[in-house]
Amino acid sequence: MEGKFRELRTAVDAVAAVDAHAHNLVDVDSSFPFLRCFSEAEGDALSLAPHTLSFKASMFSIIPHQMSDACYEVENHRSLRDIAALYNCRASLDELESHRKSSGLLSITAKCFEAANISAVLIDDGILFDKMCDLEWHKSFAPAVGRILRIEHLAETILNDVRIPHLLFSSILLPQKSVVADKIVAMKTIAAYRSGLQIDTEVSKGDAEKGLLADLNAGRPVRIKNKSFIDFLFICSLEVATSFDLPMQVHTGFGDKDLDLRQSNPLHLRKVLEDKRFSKSQIVLLHASYPFSKEASYLASVYSQIYLDFGLAVPKLSVQGMIASLKELLELAPIKKVMFSSDGYAFPETFFLGAKRAREVVFSVLSTACDDGDLTLPEALEAVEDIFRRNSLQLYKLHDVVQSSISLNKTSMITSHPDGIAFVRIIWIDASAQHRCRVIPVRRFYEVVKNSGVGLTMASMGMTSFCDGPADGTNLTAVGEIRLVPDLTTKYRIPWASQEEMVLADMQIRPGEAWEYCPRNCLRRLSKILKDEFNLEMNAGFENEFYLLKNVIRDGKEQLVPFDKTRYCSTSAFDAASPMLQEVNSALESMDISVEQLHAEAGQGQFELSLGHKDSGLAADNLIYVREVIRSIATKHGLLATFLPKYRFDDIGSGSHVHLSLWESGKNVFMGSEASKTRHGMSELGEKFMAGVYYHLPSILAFTAPLPNSYDRIQPNTWSGAYHCWGKENREAPMRTACPPGVPGDLVSNFEIKCFDGCANPYLGLASIIAAGIDGLRRNLSLPEPIETNPSDCHDSDVGRLPKELQESIGALSQDTVLIEFLGEQLVNAVVGVRQAEDYYYRKNKDAVKELIYQY
Repeated sequence: MEGKFRELRTAVDAVAAVDAHAHNLVDVDSSFPFLRCFSEAEGDALSLAPHTLSFKASMFSIIPHQMSDACYEVENHRSLRDIAALYNCRASLDELESHRKSSGLLSITAKCFEAANISAVLIDDGILFDKMCDLEWHKSFAPAVGRILRIEHLAETILNDVRIPHLLFSSILLPQKSVVADKIVAMKTIAAYRSGLQIDTEVSKGDAEKGLLADLNAGRPVRIKNKSFIDFLFICSLEVATSFDLPMQVHTGFGDKDLDLRQSNPLHLRKVLEDKRFSKSQIVLLHASYPFSKEASYLASVYSQIYLDFGLAVPKLSVQGMIASLKELLELAPIKKVMFSSDGYAFPETFFLGAKRAREVVFSVLSTACDDGDLTLPEALEAVEDIFRRNSLQLYKLHDVVQSSISLNKTSMITSHPDGIAFVRIIWIDASAQHRCRVIPVRRFYEVVKNSGVGLTMASMGMTSFCDGPADGTNLTAVGEIRLVPDLTTKYRIPWASQEEMVLADMQIRPGEAWEYCPRNCLRRLSKILKDEFNLEMNAGFENEFYLLKNVIRDGKEQLVPFDKTRYCSTSAFDAASPMLQEVNSALESMDISVEQLHAEAGQGQFELSLGHKDSGLAADNLIYVREVIRSIATKHGLLATFLPKYRFDDIGSGSHVHLSLWESGKNVFMGSEASKTRHGMSELGEKFMAGVYYHLPSILAFTAPLPNSYDRIQPNTWSGAYHCWGKENREAPMRTACPPGVPGDLVSNFEIKCFDGCANPYLGLASIIAAGIDGLRRNLSLPEPIETNPSDCHDSDVGRLPKELQESIGALSQDTVLIEFLGEQLVNAVVGVRQAEDYYYRKNKDAVKELIYQY
């Protein structure tokens, strides 16, 4: 058979499948038992799973484990043997579980998804497991991940939060209408589990309300089971799905023991199918409706609304059971309506087994159909593409996100890499804002590292700018390792090294669990608090000041000198640097980083490049890449670019001023309006946020001005913000409100922090600002009076200096319980330890600062 239909076998193995129904994975140390990988049984019944044909399917031996009645060592059965072959270990439950825990979830998921050759997966996240990975986590392993909305789970989630019965219906159903358009690919119902598929299409709202009250009175947590309410929820949801042209997946046939199998026969849905309201609906019968596969096939043949999905039946049945079930589906149903899914859940091995068994069964059924004369070989080849890919792409409208070519190589969606790429740089930024990277050969990156990351010592976040070892007081040592997991949304081909790519990384201790010291996660976490509590997002736009230095020979010695000796906005300075700056701009454009303006600054050889505002996380990512681009392209042109705050003590310093604003639903709500504004031209919440930043500014400096050299820059009369004050368009104030062109004169659109420099870790700097702003919002803080003159000329005793040296800002941070609580005590301790070490070192070694031009 294999030789006769080799072309068909190749097509079945090569097609990159769309997995149209699956569930979330769990961590390897979840309490959800691995034996559930092979059975729907629970409790004592689960211990008998190794005795089923689907589990064994060939010769086996079962040896009771001496330590537990529920543990077995099972050899020579199909499923364990296949997984063991994939992992290159012995085929026993104990051996497999040991391998899973030692390898970790990232590694085994990468292997399973690669072997499964899945190009997209649609996940019903309405079934909850212990230590479950969220939807976003799965996107590292499939080019496209879509969400399936389980309507009963949504209803129960809302009901458990809502206590006023007469408001419950709008609370449950309106959110569905607001999210379906662009956030999900399908709805799903498990009505078969609760009250059966004999849906009353004419159920009244009054009966539904009575049923709902009965469920509410049964106690909490609420579990909906009243038939009238479930039928009403089903009908309303199907109306929503139909109006948005979304499929509705329906559990049919077998499942776990909560199910009354008699009520899960899809023939019970005929009343729904005959209802004119649902003549254009798209209903997917899940699990091959087993043991009602013939009934499902009949429905698909006579009702245009019905589609069939054979996940769960494959791979949970015996070999002959799987083949028989698929044959029954295809006896009457159009092939254009039959779809693959793995029904994978909890364990990546279920995705692997589901795809592997599906390919075996589809090949068996189609090759037999060819032998019987039901199909020609070209028709069978077309059926392969339809069943595994094309039908789902069309039904779930995935063509824009998933490639549709039948000729995709078996592993191309998982392991392919861009032509001409040799290396991938994985970049992270430590507590001292050093840009560091691990470089991975491209094949290994795309086959392994892009999913599982690379190991990194925990000491990395305790390193200073002068020593690659953890500083005292950071509580970080050589013991312990984390994973640097690349964030593929930040990956770019390197413009100045076209045979390489670069990507920013998150620091994780296990899949889905960020390391508490991770700067990117710290900013992400604070941004989430701001969003969850106040529905606000902080946008940031950076002004990057830097010096260009050139190497000259004087008295037989090499010496770095300023690129030119012109002044602020000099045309001749820009003429000289234009070739390099043009290349910088082109490189940033290729990375979707928008430059708003460039000009020569006041220092000799100093330039500024300003960026547009973005949400905080993207703004910080972009700032890292801007520094990389400027330094690298300067080197290419024979120059050295440095962002050091005070490169020369007899010239102007360099900052990384940041402009900040608050946004809600796409609107700048920092800016005041005629309806709501303070006397300072900002909104009330804008003032509260800015006031929080103002009052915590001395502590914030420990993040935004992190070196002793930073305080050499922050001096009076240098436009760097030396005094603790704020002003409107006052460039001597460390915080100034700004009114760009087009904004009415009595309003301000953003505020600038000037005491932020190029040695700062932008993630930690912005996180500390958000933390301070949240404190201002929570406590309804107000700003003091603005300073309208040069603060150094102000004799008001209330206008004092900001920290004059690093030690003062360290002291302020150490006493700032608000920032410590927000950012995390361990992270703050590490930052303080690094700052203390750097303060001591650079005080003791005065000339060491000269070396920093090579690091910043």
